[in-house]
Amino acid sequence: MDILETLKQKREVHRKAIHPLASFSLNEKYTYCFGLAILAKGNMKIINELNAPFKKVCLSMGIEPQVSEEMIVDINNHFDQSFDYLIQVLSIDNRISLCFMIDLLKLSEFADWGAWYADEIIKQFTYLLKMSDNTMAFLNSFMKESKQGDSANAHGLVERYRASGNDIDYELLYYMNENYRETRKFDDLILDTGGVYRIESPTTVSGDIIVTNGSMLYISNTNLKIGGQIRVNSGRIDFQNSLIEAVGSPRAMDYLIELEKMHQVSISECTFDLHHMCAGIRQRDGRLRIEKSYFYRSQGGRMIAFSGRFIECIDSEFEECLDGGLIIARRAEVEILRCNFTNCRAEHGGAFHSATTESVHIRECNFKDCYAQFIGAAVYFEFKRYGQDVVGCSFEGMEPKKDETFNVYRRIDD
Repeated sequence: MDILETLKQKREVHRKAIHPLASFSLNEKYTYCFGLAILAKGNMKIINELNAPFKKVCLSMGIEPQVSEEMIVDINNHFDQSFDYLIQVLSIDNRISLCFMIDLLKLSEFADWGAWYADEIIKQFTYLLKMSDNTMAFLNSFMKESKQGDSANAHGLVERYRASGNDIDYELLYYMNENYRETRKFDDLILDTGGVYRIESPTTVSGDIIVTNGSMLYISNTNLKIGGQIRVNSGRIDFQNSLIEAVGSPRAMDYLIELEKMHQVSISECTFDLHHMCAGIRQRDGRLRIEKSYFYRSQGGRMIAFSGRFIECIDSEFEECLDGGLIIARRAEVEILRCNFTNCRAEHGGAFHSATTESVHIRECNFKDCYAQFIGAAVYFEFKRYGQDVVGCSFEGMEPKKDETFNVYRRIDD
């Protein structure tokens, strides 16, 4: 089995084009795309040339094609009002205005007959958004280099731009050029000043990542290798479209990620490969939402140990959890939908062990080659209570066979 190739395939199944500002509210997304429509739909000679790339940008932000088609109505009938709000949105943060200018430049590359119109629109927005000559020169030069791949020239441009007192994050650079890579290395990464930090380029941390005092860490579109732990206490962390790997020496009984005094954690389209070095995630409070993610090769503890308020796991996979998949404690509510559990092993409940007194719904899941030393090869409840449902699931290769689920209140097989 080629592990690296398997991981790549698992990620590509769920991978999709995501715009750097996809987390905007729906109203902000629409307004942002309205601004791009001024370029893409503001002149008859350019509409046909930019129609397809404009729709692609809108779709990457979550704006459906039929909605993007209707923006021409706002351009013709409500321009002043919509435009004033656009400038407010673009002026919230320099990153937003930079991203908007990048989108304008990317769209303008498709203009031929309407090139003169695209150039004029870009000039007007350069003035309105107070873009410096240095910034515009950098964006234009970097985008030209992007066509030649990950070249030394592209890195040199970034270094000189940052050295001149400007900043641009990796996600925007990657958005301009998908072949561009930056690799960062840290001994420890301590975030305790209350600000926002983004890991968006390939990063190796040989020690710990610590997030406290209201600090926020976003891990997106990257590969993070961690030699110690990620510990979050009174902070915030979110994972999106990334590969998280445990590296270094095995850590018996340690969790790779420790979370407490949290409100909510989101994990979307990620792969966690623990290389049999440690357990996975322990969250002591708050909410946890997992969607379209892959958890692989845990040992020394459960892949996920949750004792917060609510955990939701959708369209995700758990494989080779050699000391168990999920364990739920205290008063957590649980929703598990369309997940796969393969080769998960424990004393009780190889894939899922519940000690919660609240409702647990496990639906349309597949359990394969799971094992319990005693009972509940797939699912184990410490107490039989109303609201514990296992519905529409399949079981294959369970050991022991007769006790693949234990203490389930309601079970309806697939």
